[in-house]
Amino acid sequence: MARILVLSDIHGNLPALRAVLSSAQGYDEVLVLGDLVDYGPQPGEVIDELRSIGARIVRGNHDEAAGYGVDCRCGEATHWLSVWFREHVTIPLLSSNDRRFLASLPLRLNLEVAGRKGEAVHAAPRNPLYAYLHPWLSDEEACKLTSRAPLRLTSKEGDCPSGRIIVVGHTHYQFHRYVRGTLILNPGSVGQPRDGDPRAAYAVIDTSTGTVSFNRVEYPVEETIRRLRELHIPSPYIDALVYMLREARVPPPSMRP
Repeated sequence: MARILVLSDIHGNLPALRAVLSSAQGYDEVLVLGDLVDYGPQPGEVIDELRSIGARIVRGNHDEAAGYGVDCRCGEATHWLSVWFREHVTIPLLSSNDRRFLASLPLRLNLEVAGRKGEAVHAAPRNPLYAYLHPWLSDEEACKLTSRAPLRLTSKEGDCPSGRIIVVGHTHYQFHRYVRGTLILNPGSVGQPRDGDPRAAYAVIDTSTGTVSFNRVEYPVEETIRRLRELHIPSPYIDALVYMLREARVPPPSMRP
């Protein structure tokens, strides 16, 4: 029996990560749902912090991109910023050992919570790196993403796994919902919330009782911004990064180069 601290989408934001680890008392293990790097000024330090506490980690699409030198395939609103930042900031700041570590992370981890079996992935069981399991999807759309069964031309009740728990990140939205008996849980983003609340988000799962608590904690966001400015990032990239951290929303199209 254990209390699992569930984190996701830290994105090189060390002050946010440390604020969460300090705030969440009494946990037995740490589960991280990927995206340790990109957008933030301390990707290597985030990796070191998580490795030092023995966190279990799955690979996110930004970890994949940095580890293998491929495109992150993230949403259009941030893709331009991600490509530039990874090339000019993330990769130069990471050691070769850091990149190998990111590339070696598993895509899935198995879970069992109060007798409910499930799995942890970054995006969704059907596509662990790139699918977006948004909280506003219909039950049918969410069901397709939580299943690993082959896609059918017409969905059936049996296509959706029942009685499981699916723990995901990627969307940067903190939520939980039941879809045909399966619990979908997203702890939100530690370092890059995009739901309008700039506080670092996380969740705690009690595996003995099956209860989940969702939490937010303030962190010194201006410290993260100061470190970004010290990297001499040009506009419009620095402007978009500051906007995302302060407003907890994706940058508007007017900010794009």
